[in-house]
Amino acid sequence: MLRITVKTLQQRASFHHSFKHISVPDLHTRAQNDQTNCYCQEINARLPSKTDPLDPHIKLPHRTPNYNKHVLLLSPGDRFAQPWKVAWNHNLDTNTNRPYNAISKLRSHLGGSPGILINAAHLQNEFIPRPKQHDEWLYFFVIPDMKLYVIKETDIEEFASFLDEGAIQAPKLSFQDYLSGKAKASQQVHEVHHRKLTRFQGETFLRDWNLVCGHYKRDAKCGEMGPDIIAAFQDEKLFPENNLALISHIGGHIFAGNVIFYKLFGREKMQNKLDSLWFGKVYPHNLKLLCENLENGKIIDEMYRGGISMN
Repeated sequence: MLRITVKTLQQRASFHHSFKHISVPDLHTRAQNDQTNCYCQEINARLPSKTDPLDPHIKLPHRTPNYNKHVLLLSPGDRFAQPWKVAWNHNLDTNTNRPYNAISKLRSHLGGSPGILINAAHLQNEFIPRPKQHDEWLYFFVIPDMKLYVIKETDIEEFASFLDEGAIQAPKLSFQDYLSGKAKASQQVHEVHHRKLTRFQGETFLRDWNLVCGHYKRDAKCGEMGPDIIAAFQDEKLFPENNLALISHIGGHIFAGNVIFYKLFGREKMQNKLDSLWFGKVYPHNLKLLCENLENGKIIDEMYRGGISMN
């Protein structure tokens, strides 16, 4: 049995870093707008007939889920494998094959905790160990712990308790609520206490993250654009010291390409404080503009989906 109490938690409105908001029209040239239109036409030509076309003129709402932890199940295989296109079902919870069946098991043991996001991720560089094909171990990377936890399938229930160890959870806009379009979170939160709590040590990896949605079976726009954006990160050498990965559905596929940046603050003090920044309408040709401005503490409003501070 879980003992649940309700407390109040204030929204985390400010970031650890200092950011200035700027506007795309001040930066874009006509040639760049033409590039965007041409790229969207190219993507739309690749899409299955039942997939809604990419619309470069759609406006982004500034809204992201408010959460405390992001749990990434790392896909097996090298960066040339394509689990994001082949192995990730439309709904990851329906996957019955290892390791992806661990996602539904973990989610069920968490009991719908609104403060924890769970995704599959496929690493595109080598800063973190990755599981091998047919590995008996499950590799979970947890943000903002910034730790890799390698566990057995039989440990999933205890790992869920460890993740949700009675800490105050985020306002009750669950990830599923977010995906279904709800805009606001309740100010009520749950504090959950489990009878059994096993401590998992994990291995710390203090690097920023770039996560690119590439979940093809969920929406082909993301599946087609995700690898293009990954290639742009690599070709332009943008944030080359960051962990880079394709990630499963994070909502808002009509705003593809979708990218999440996790930027650490105060890592020299092992504080693991970080900012979570979500962007949409990211294309290979405007990624450099986005990254260069972000590196200089500037957020492009027309591409900004929202963000939160963590820890």
